[in-house]
Amino acid sequence: MLNKKMISITAAAILAMTPAIAVRAEGVSQNEKSTETEDTTESASEERAADTEPVSGIAHAKSYEELYDVLQKWQENLSSGNTNARVMMVEETAMDAAASSDTASSDSMTASKSDDPIDTAFDYDEAAAEGDFSSTNTQEENVDEADIVRTDGTYIYAMGSRGDVRIVDAKSMKLVGEIQGENSSDYKEMYVDGGCLQIICQKENYITYKDELELPSADSSESIRSSYSVPIITVSVETYDITDRANPKKTGTYQQDGYYLSSRRNNGKLYLFTSYTPDTGKNSDQIQYYVPRTNEEYIYCDHIYFPVEDPSENYSGSQMAYLVAGAIAAEYPDKATDIMAVVSGAETFYVSENNIYSAVSVYNQKENRTEIVRIGYENGKFKDGSTGSVSGELNNNFSMDEYDGNLRVVTTTESWGEDYSDFSRSNGLYVLNNKMETIGKIENLAEGEEIKSARFMGKTGYFVTYRNTDPLFAVDLSEPEEPEILGELKITGFSEYLHFYGENQLLGIGWETDPDTGSTEGLKCSMFDISDPADIRETDRFVLKDTSFCDALSNYRSILVAPKKNIFGFAYGMFGSYNNSYDSGERYYYAVFNYSEDEGFLPATYLNLNDCGLFEDGISYSDYQTTRGIYIKDVFYLVTQNGIVSYDMNDDYSHSDTLKWKK
Repeated sequence: MLNKKMISITAAAILAMTPAIAVRAEGVSQNEKSTETEDTTESASEERAADTEPVSGIAHAKSYEELYDVLQKWQENLSSGNTNARVMMVEETAMDAAASSDTASSDSMTASKSDDPIDTAFDYDEAAAEGDFSSTNTQEENVDEADIVRTDGTYIYAMGSRGDVRIVDAKSMKLVGEIQGENSSDYKEMYVDGGCLQIICQKENYITYKDELELPSADSSESIRSSYSVPIITVSVETYDITDRANPKKTGTYQQDGYYLSSRRNNGKLYLFTSYTPDTGKNSDQIQYYVPRTNEEYIYCDHIYFPVEDPSENYSGSQMAYLVAGAIAAEYPDKATDIMAVVSGAETFYVSENNIYSAVSVYNQKENRTEIVRIGYENGKFKDGSTGSVSGELNNNFSMDEYDGNLRVVTTTESWGEDYSDFSRSNGLYVLNNKMETIGKIENLAEGEEIKSARFMGKTGYFVTYRNTDPLFAVDLSEPEEPEILGELKITGFSEYLHFYGENQLLGIGWETDPDTGSTEGLKCSMFDISDPADIRETDRFVLKDTSFCDALSNYRSILVAPKKNIFGFAYGMFGSYNNSYDSGERYYYAVFNYSEDEGFLPATYLNLNDCGLFEDGISYSDYQTTRGIYIKDVFYLVTQNGIVSYDMNDDYSHSDTLKWKK
């Protein structure tokens, strides 16, 4: 007779043989949420998580069995390093998909909604939202992005690493409200829109399953009932009514399987993107291994879009993963208005006002490519989709831009000869239509260099390549089928971030380098005159020498840029002296600049974070990374994990007030 402990160990040992699934014995700590369920899917397979039709234009699974077979084949190919999943295009309509014999009726898709929706007519002055204050730096003007610090011109909202959100009256510098986080959750970022605040957090839960296990005896067919726990990573959107800032009220929570990738918010709807890694388990009945959930309900098969092998190309990717997307409305915070999952890795996101673009890099023995999935969306619903690919790899999300229904993409292509002795690198620009078909391109640009930054404005695109010098290219895209290079400016160093700073000015932030050796000499700000794209000129440059790092270049939302206010700023750091034992620590600063056409860059202030009065025990690198600069009218605020310091911009940024959080 085996005791309970031995049974648990046996279950863990057997299940650990299944790849990509971490198995845990029965004991679960008190801080871990655990639910117990039978290893069956009869009831789950009949439920849907949203009252919507499948997206047209991309092949979806007709059954879980079909999905399972595709995943199994993909997993086998990944194990041998042969091929990456490729999303299959189909010529079908939503009506065709709904008519499939294996598709449940629309009635089964209906999600129950909250009986008491949030009052969307928040007590909030819309006129104040157009006032003189900074906003989160975003790629698209009308598509909001989350961050850890927000302001509405009256209040400052600051989120700490533990999920605590503090609401501060900016004028009086008084704490007026607070939301407490949970220690067991990994809080990411938040949105604030009028009287609605939404927090995104990630946590690890455990689901306990019951199963029949055969005893490890060679001459015994005896089996036992046991249970095992599987860790599940989920991302939640917590919605609060903050109409009364002093008393925030939680109105609901939406939950989605997977690791947090990104999010966007448009027209009052939040779009959440997570990455879910499936396993095939023992058979297709074990959907808990390979079907993601929203609010603990498995996504129905016809809302899962799967890849198809293309034997002609033989590309491989890094892993097998789903892109899971859910749309959440503030007035119904417990349910998604629509959900979908695409069995395709997701690395880079760009979201326009009408479409979501997800890109992933794939490789073969000759070159690298980027596969792109487009999903149309409107008012919390996913509409249609298409897929395509381009040669090369993206630098970041600014390498994609939509204009007049077309997607413009810039990439760096790396190619190898058959014996890997012949390596080449070049860059290209591609224009894709709504069906993700390439309709125009320019290839073999700046050989030997790579894309460092890009920005598009209307019918003109700008991108920077780099090896030892910085060519800034301007591209005419007025004829999508025939894009044309208009101009090229070669200067030292390179810009890692570009921002339009007025009608005819382009701000570049990056690094100054030695043109001969390529060694870094400091952090550089460049202003370009783009009034004539065929004749781009650098009108001024400013170099912060001895700068060691600047995380703002990899997190553009942490950059303060307000051309109408003529102000921009960012945090940066310097390593201490290795030769001086008394100067071994890093030094952190926040720099604020103005710009004048006559005088060029005008440093407004350099704020020493080490000495701002908020870090008596010393500032850490994470403290520096989470520091934000914002302004409201003529007051500048340095917002940190430890508190807020305000400065009078009209008095040379003299110190005004300090609010330090109580620990």
